[in-house]
Amino acid sequence: MVDDTGTVCSPVTERYHDATPDEGAEARVSAILFGLLAALANAAQALISKELTARAPARQLIGVLYAGNALVLLPFAPFVVWTWSPMIVALHVLSVALMVVTAICVWDLLDHGTASAMTTATAMSPIPAVLAAALVLPAAIESAHIVAATIVVAGVLFALADAFGGLGRWGSAWRIAGAATGTGILTVVTRLLGDLNVGLVETYVVRTALAAVVCIALFPPRDVARRDIPRLLGRSVVVTAYFVFVILGAQAGSPVVVQTLVATTPLFVLAVESVRRRSAPPRRAVAAAAIVVGGVILILMA
Repeated sequence: MVDDTGTVCSPVTERYHDATPDEGAEARVSAILFGLLAALANAAQALISKELTARAPARQLIGVLYAGNALVLLPFAPFVVWTWSPMIVALHVLSVALMVVTAICVWDLLDHGTASAMTTATAMSPIPAVLAAALVLPAAIESAHIVAATIVVAGVLFALADAFGGLGRWGSAWRIAGAATGTGILTVVTRLLGDLNVGLVETYVVRTALAAVVCIALFPPRDVARRDIPRLLGRSVVVTAYFVFVILGAQAGSPVVVQTLVATTPLFVLAVESVRRRSAPPRRAVAAAAIVVGGVILILMA
């Protein structure tokens, strides 16, 4: 329908229903597929982002990058149905807050560590995702998901032992906790928006554009050179792909499964870093990969 302002809207109806066995299997496969694709895209953006910290102060990059991210999907905004309600607005505001806090933590980590070290936070993100889903989406989480998330987190953290050297113990601890919590809960909030019939474009464009405004106000990009804008826009495409895969997976299946697969990001980063160094992957990373595969198999068998 069209509201008084001429904006295309639709009534808000929650889409909860009892899934058939076939629907459950399809949702599980979708979550796994999109989760893995998101992990690959996240690994790519982590490697690109680390290189950007040498060009400008890390926090000044956040707002510019969020603005570029929003521009990627903005052209599709006029062609989709937009859905609004007080609850949807509240979830958008919560999403913005989570994105701002997460970005600050992540870019601080990137500014002081390697790309694989930064993704330690990603490795831990299933933990807050499980806790948040248990509170607000109990039907979307199974005991096997919790076990699998625990296995994957343990495996990835095993691969990332002693990853940090540039941050103090307290500084790295709160940044890792903040990034992990923000990332995990944001995925659950994405599912809540999907259950209220908020589509991909609205979910992404609204929260990303507002996060850009907040971050530019907090950290004006005074030292970001104009010549770096094409490089930043290229990174925005990769990051947008990551978020698109997360949104699609979380809204089609379990957000816990999606976040568990995203947690494998550091293994892909470690693999790329090994190729760049022309050296074999550390034995610890190979062992961790085997542990993670076990967790993924458990999800498939759930």
